Amino acid sequence: MTTGIERATTIRPADRLIGDEQRYDGRIKVVGEAQYAADFALPGMLWAAFVPSTMVHARIVSIDTTAARAMPGVHAVLTGADIGERFFGRRL
Repeated sequence: MTTGIERATTIRPADRLIGDEQRYDGRIKVVGEAQYAADFALPGMLWAAFVPSTMVHARIVSIDTTAARAMPGVHAVLTGADIGERFFGRRL
């Protein structure tokens, strides 16, 4: 009969494989050499910013985009009325 301690220290062949697995991108991420989508810039590239509602569960009846459109460097301001019903984040 074995005790709980002996059973816990028994290493099965399948358990040995878990520690040996390596991700192909692991080293470059750890040393900071990995490049992500946000690390690239191309000529004419635009960035997007999303501004969520400050009121939880509120019904949005209108959005004044005047101040956003007047900001330097802004090329477009889109609201839900412009893009229709789309899902972002976890709902995607």
